[in-house]
Order: sequence, then C-alpha cells, then structure tokens
Amino acid sequence: MASISSISNETQNTLPFGDASALNELKIDDFLDLMIAELQNQDPLNPLDNAELLAQIGQIREVAATDQLTETLDAVLLGQNVASATSLMGQEVQALATDGTTVLGIVDRVTINNGQPEIHINASSRATACEIEGQIEAGTYRYKVVFERPDGQYGAIDLGPITTTGTNGLDSSILLSNLPATNGPKMVYRTDASGEGEYHLVNYIIDPDAESYIDSASNVNLSNATLTFQTVAEYGGKRYTATLNNVTEIRARN
Repeated sequence: MASISSISNETQNTLPFGDASALNELKIDDFLDLMIAELQNQDPLNPLDNAELLAQIGQIREVAATDQLTETLDAVLLGQNVASATSLMGQEVQALATDGTTVLGIVDRVTINNGQPEIHINASSRATACEIEGQIEAGTYRYKVVFERPDGQYGAIDLGPITTTGTNGLDSSILLSNLPATNGPKMVYRTDASGEGEYHLVNYIIDPDAESYIDSASNVNLSNATLTFQTVAEYGGKRYTATLNNVTEIRARN
C-alpha cells in the first residue's frame, strides 16, 4: 500500500544517515505505533488482509519476547558478575587497572559502572621478601619510609614486620613497593634483625616518583645515622579500579 511506504520513508528519515545501530534502539512500542499508523492510513479499497495483520502481530510478539529474554539474560549476567566481584572483597589480587597499570593490592570496594561491576583495589605500600640476591640475614625487620611533606613536617610510612631466612635466591633481599610519589627524596630506614630498637638509615631514594626500592644491605653495613626526628604517620600507596576480566591472579593473604 502507498500509505505504508510513506510512513516507512518518514521513519527512515528520522534516523541518522548510515547509522545501522539506530535500528537496534527501536522499542516494541515503536513497532506498535507503526502498525496502528498503517491501519489508519490503509487504502479503504484495498485493506490489510487479516492473515497479514495476524502475521505482523505474531512478529511483534516474537520481537517483544526476544527483548524480554535479552533483558532477563543481561540481568542474570550482571548478578553473576556482581557476585563474583563481591567475592573478591578483602582478597589480594593482581590486575590490569583501567589506567593501564599492573597493580597488586586488596579489593575493598565494588561499584557498578555502565552496567558492569568494577573492583576498587587498595594498593598499599608493602615490604615483601624477594629472590634478588642480597645480604640480609635471617630475622624480622621493620621499615620507615620518610619524606618531607608540603607543610614542612616529615611523614613516615611504616612497613613490616617482614621475616626472612636470609637464603640467597629466596629471601635475602626485601622489596618495598607501592611507594607514593613525594615532593622530594624518600629516606629508607630499617631496624636490625630483631625488628626492635632504632631505625638505621638504609638509603636515599632520589627520584620522588619512585614506587619501589630493593633493600639488600646486611646489618653490619647499615648506616650509623638513625631516625631521631619526629614523624607523622602517613598512608602509603594508591587506589585503582579494574574490571573482572582484567584480574589476572588472586593471591592468598599472608
């Protein structure tokens, strides 16, 4: 019927030229409006056949059923993903963050962004034994990473205790990681193998943006300079977000 052709042309003209995705945005109500307009504008001398009308109604019902099924499946998938994300709460994970950074930290929050769950990772500063060859003896150590704050006071990040066996190729060095960016150099202090007593200067980290440092110094080689000035406790590390499909490893908490 000519009237149907004009309605179809009018509908097509409302869509962006060449935008095939616009068809996917049509809803079931749009199809019903088209059918009603078709009936209202049909040629009275050549009305729509009942069989054709029933066929169109059947097609519309199929589209509606498909839309409802898609919505249901999307809701089920979202529920499963949210359950998977919340199961990571409190777990230590390694993931590729949304900014492209590979991060290791604790999941402490889950949010929904554009219909997808995102985990929030607290990548706090930490001290861990590493396999790099060093001279650290067996014992328990504590660290303070000290830096000058904008207000002139000195902030300190407390790390440890970390216990090692002093075995080369296993834990004769200690990695300090997820260190924050600072306004100036960072000073690394460490106790002796008892984990108690004075903090001796290990080294300066000149680069204010450095995020890690490897300590491999033996106790006898520690500086005589000790931490004697007052410091303010600071939070160390950063927070990141990541999607579930970018989680590469889930680690057991120590």
